[in-house]
Amino acid sequence: MPLGLLGETYYKAHGEKIYFCENDAEFLCVFCQEGPTHQAHTVGFLDEAIHPYRDRLRSRLEALSMQRDEIEDIKSWEDQKIQVLLTRIESKKQQVEAAFERLQQDQRKQHCLLLARLTELEWQIWKERDEYISKVTEEVARLGVQVNELEEKCQQLASELLQDVRVNQSRCEMKTFVSPEAISPDLVKKIRNLHRKMVTLPEIMGTFSENLVCHLETDSGVITLDAQTTSRCLVLSEDRKSIRYTLQKQTLPDSPLRFEGLPAVLGSAGFSGRHRWQVEVQLGDRGSCTVRVAGEGVRRRGEQDLSTDKGVWAMIISHQQCWASTSTGTDLPLNDIPRSVAVALDYEAGQVTLLNTETHAPIFTFTASFSGKAFPFFAVWKKGSCLTLKG
Repeated sequence: MPLGLLGETYYKAHGEKIYFCENDAEFLCVFCQEGPTHQAHTVGFLDEAIHPYRDRLRSRLEALSMQRDEIEDIKSWEDQKIQVLLTRIESKKQQVEAAFERLQQDQRKQHCLLLARLTELEWQIWKERDEYISKVTEEVARLGVQVNELEEKCQQLASELLQDVRVNQSRCEMKTFVSPEAISPDLVKKIRNLHRKMVTLPEIMGTFSENLVCHLETDSGVITLDAQTTSRCLVLSEDRKSIRYTLQKQTLPDSPLRFEGLPAVLGSAGFSGRHRWQVEVQLGDRGSCTVRVAGEGVRRRGEQDLSTDKGVWAMIISHQQCWASTSTGTDLPLNDIPRSVAVALDYEAGQVTLLNTETHAPIFTFTASFSGKAFPFFAVWKKGSCLTLKG
C-alpha cells in the first residue's frame, strides 16, 4: 500500500523502504541498505534524497515556464505583426476598390459626356436639316407659282399679252436663289473636332490598359549596388544606394568583377521579367553620367563601346545634351535635362524604356535582345557628380 507523498511501499520480506540508492535509483529497506550490494553506493534517507531532485525539477520547471512565456510573447508579437499586415492588406483592398470605383465613375462620366455631345450634334444636324428643307421647299413653291403664272401667260392672246408687257417682263426676270448649305460650316467643324477625338479614343484606352498592366506586373523592389563591381573612382555609400565620383582613387580589394578604367558600377542583382528602378541625377561642373542596362558579361576593363550592338542600352546625360546609345547614336531633344530617371525593363518583350519621373514622360525606348540576366548599370564623371537609387 502507498505511504505518504513519496509513494513508498512496504517490502513484503523486509518491511518499510525508508532509504534511496542514488546509484541504482532504488528504494531500500533497512536490511537492503546494510547489505553488500549497496555498501559502496550513495544511500540516504528518502526525505533527504528527494531535495536535490526536487530542486532540479523546480529549476527545470522555471526554465520551461520561462521558455513557454517567451514563446507565448513571441507568438503574441508575431500575431500582432500578422494582424498589422492583414489590416494593411484590407486597407489596400479598400484603396483598390475606391480607385477603380473612381476610375469607373470617371469613365461613366466621360461616356455620358461623349454621348451627350454626340446627341447634341445629332440634334443640331436634324435642326439644320429641317431649316434647309424648309427654305428649299419654300423656294420650290415660289418658283412653282411663277411657272404656273408664266404658263398661263403663254396661253394668252397676243393683244392680252402685250397689254401687260412690262409687268410680264418683270415677272420673267430670274431671281438668283442662293442655295443654303444643308449643314453649316460651324457644325461641320464641331463634328470634325469630335471625330478626331473619337478616332484616338481606342488607342488611348488601349495604352491606358497596357500601362496599368505593365505597372501592376512590374517589380519595383529594392535595388542596391554591387560593391565588388564598384570602380576605384567611385565612393559607394554605406547603404549601397548611391555613388559619387572622386579624383582620389579608392583602396579596394582586387576583383575580376570590378570596373577598371570606367567609373561604373552594376546593380547587385540581375533581372528577367518586368522590373523598374529609379535614380536621381546630380551633375558636377562639366559632369556627366550614364544610366543603362547591360548584360552580366559586360566589359570591365578599359573604355567601353556604348552601343546596343555590344549589349549596352544606355542614356548619357550631361549639362548640354542627352543622347541614346543606339548603333549610330541618337540625340534626345529634351526641353530640360532630367534630374530623375526611371528605367523600365521588359525582358520578355525585349524593351528598355527610359522615363523622366518628374514629368512621367517617356524619353526613349530601346529594342533589346537579352542573353542571360540584365543588370542595372551606372557611371558618373567629374567631381560633384553622383547618382542615387530611390526606393
